Amino acid sequence: MRWSDLRIHAGILEDLQGRAPWYKDDWRQGVKCGYRILAPSTYILFTSAIPAIAFGEQLVRYTDGQVSAVQVLTATAMCGVIQAVVGGQPLLIVGVAEPIVLLYKFMFDFASNRPSLPPNLFLPWCAWACTWTACMLWATAASGACRYIYKFTRFSGELFGMLIATLFLQQAVQGLKEGFHITSGTGAVTGAANDFQWRLVNGLWGLILALGLLWSALTVRKARTWLYFKGWARSLLADYGVPLLVVIWSAVGYCVYPGTPDGVPRQAIIYNTWDVKDNWTVARDMGAVPGAYIAGALVPALIITVLFYFDHSVSSQLAQTPNFNLRKPSAYNWDLFLLGFMTFACGILGIPPVNGVLPQAPMHTRALATLKVQRVKTQLQQVARRHKQEPRSEVLAKMVERAKQLESRAADTLQAVADRESSRPPNGSLQALELLPMKPAHHFDLVRDLEQVLPQEVQEQRLSNLIQSLLVAVCLPLTPLLKFCPVAVLWGYFAYMALDSLPGNQFWQRILLLATDKRQYYKLLREGQVPFVETVQFRVIAAFTLLQFVGLAAVYVVSSRTGIVGVIFPVMIMALVPIRQYIMPRLFSRQTLHALDAAEYEAAPPVDQQEAFREATPLELAELGVSGTPSQQAQGNMEAAPP
Repeated sequence: MRWSDLRIHAGILEDLQGRAPWYKDDWRQGVKCGYRILAPSTYILFTSAIPAIAFGEQLVRYTDGQVSAVQVLTATAMCGVIQAVVGGQPLLIVGVAEPIVLLYKFMFDFASNRPSLPPNLFLPWCAWACTWTACMLWATAASGACRYIYKFTRFSGELFGMLIATLFLQQAVQGLKEGFHITSGTGAVTGAANDFQWRLVNGLWGLILALGLLWSALTVRKARTWLYFKGWARSLLADYGVPLLVVIWSAVGYCVYPGTPDGVPRQAIIYNTWDVKDNWTVARDMGAVPGAYIAGALVPALIITVLFYFDHSVSSQLAQTPNFNLRKPSAYNWDLFLLGFMTFACGILGIPPVNGVLPQAPMHTRALATLKVQRVKTQLQQVARRHKQEPRSEVLAKMVERAKQLESRAADTLQAVADRESSRPPNGSLQALELLPMKPAHHFDLVRDLEQVLPQEVQEQRLSNLIQSLLVAVCLPLTPLLKFCPVAVLWGYFAYMALDSLPGNQFWQRILLLATDKRQYYKLLREGQVPFVETVQFRVIAAFTLLQFVGLAAVYVVSSRTGIVGVIFPVMIMALVPIRQYIMPRLFSRQTLHALDAAEYEAAPPVDQQEAFREATPLELAELGVSGTPSQQAQGNMEAAPP
């Protein structure tokens, strides 16, 4: 009997067999991007490094300096490289998440009240928790538990994404609020900076820095749609503007420095990397932890396992949702199994464990989608300009051929354009025709209007994740410079990440829809943001959104609680799965759930082309440029099919 014949380990082996044929292509696709791969890599670098610094500052206060940004950056860089090189889903971004910060605070508070668990054994005790967690993750992955990931539908996944965005905003507001207060604990500001007038200056100046970064980053991110500057300048600003703005606003923060006391503006608490040495002996000290506490580490380990099973899987799921049109398979079981090794390594090194993080993972995929679309668009426009004197049909044929060379689905949509303009029956998928432009053929410009027929695609590769992880590692020797970053800039970037993660979230789109004037709905439909408005009644959309909002509020209340209750919120989100599967079908029709929250286990079997023609009305066939009755067309296609 082969291992693959057994249920245990079968999921891991299937993931490896599914991803192995694509491994070489993962690197080839990254190299083909050339220097353009630096744009998404730099963008994700800041979304990884800045939260690592901010969470490190929190851990300094929560653990009395035993864990700092140095350890968080080390964990993020090390595990990021592992995920990029041998991970099943290279689009997944890993890092230290807020729940781990809260759990470490709970564990440190618990250890502080135990004389038999002195401060020098805190990190070794955490290492035991990570060791138990690794064992549970290996067992979970080997059991094939990840086959239930498909039950995490958009209802729970997007609710979790909204929760993370809300928590990021809350953290930003709380951090800016602390700028007006006297700080305490490790790294606290002392001296004249704690006087009322200087706290007021620090707080107000922090608001200016944070809001300035937030506004300018959201503005420059849309530079490609501007009417100003040359195209290359707009692309440069859209790709690299946000990281550049972080540097600029950090420099602006010191415009008030002459004449102000130390601590105004307040700086991030970052230790010098070369001074952090205590945690590297954790593996040696694990044997000194009393046996009772080794067994007791199973409690936080169980919490971390539940958190990682959900958080890691949902982060990976949201990074590869169907709207991204990914070509390569997922690898949930292998990624969870690999996470066990990363958790064990982090524990014995004395650094906090990592997992897939939101909103960074889907932000990475969106950045790569922009890269792919822009690359294909540029290449096809060059073909159209080069052959503009030739007949339009020949230009389209050359564009189709070039799209095939680029391995782009634009070949299908451009072929559909050519078929419609020549009044030929479509040869390819009917789905490609849904992406055709609304303009008539004689008004459709192959250069100016090309983006209308370019499908959503992603440059699936490993290089961007590897580059950003290596750049996070470069931050470690630069900690003496990074500490000069005003902490208000970090919180402004937190707010930016929260708002930038909302586009594409249908939950957020429905919230905006409820506040939109009905006379303006046509604008949303034209932009393709709310296609479900045409098939679902408004009151049903409102009821569905209200139910999802109640779930978000309940999970948020739990996650905002202090102590152990605050870190078990993933259990509540997992409880949404049976609610979606067994209760919501009783509240909403099958058609409504398919439009707002399509689930794989509810999907109908695919309909072949002949069946689609039989079910189509004559009017629908006429809109597709197909003549004859549905039965005649179906019969014609069957006769034309090869034997």
